[in-house]
Amino acid sequence: MPTRRLTARAAVAGAALALGLLMAPAASAARAEHTRTVASDTYTVTARTDTSVYAGPSTSYPRRGSLRAGHTYPADCWLMGDVVAGNGGTSGVWIHVLGDKDTGAGFVNVVFLQGDDHAGLPASARC
Repeated sequence: MPTRRLTARAAVAGAALALGLLMAPAASAARAEHTRTVASDTYTVTARTDTSVYAGPSTSYPRRGSLRAGHTYPADCWLMGDVVAGNGGTSGVWIHVLGDKDTGAGFVNVVFLQGDDHAGLPASARC
């Protein structure tokens, strides 16, 4: 009987390990989506109003700084996140800005930037 009990425990432990290994890449990919800072092209976006820069594509992420109305900033990609209302529109598109000496890299919702639905970034510049 002790052998059977040990085998059952080993099977449960093996299943738990396998499940953890299967789920780990998905969790890592989700975290990586919000920390991407490398892209093949850099674009320029212009802030429509003073606005905050967040660590991820939602106002629930930590604030990293702010953009000033009328100033331009480098950006490299966009992704979908929480929908935000502002400046007469709503959007779930967030632009990854690279920041400057005063603002760290992070995400700004497109409603606070000048331009089209992607603030001038091409559809192919998805994060």
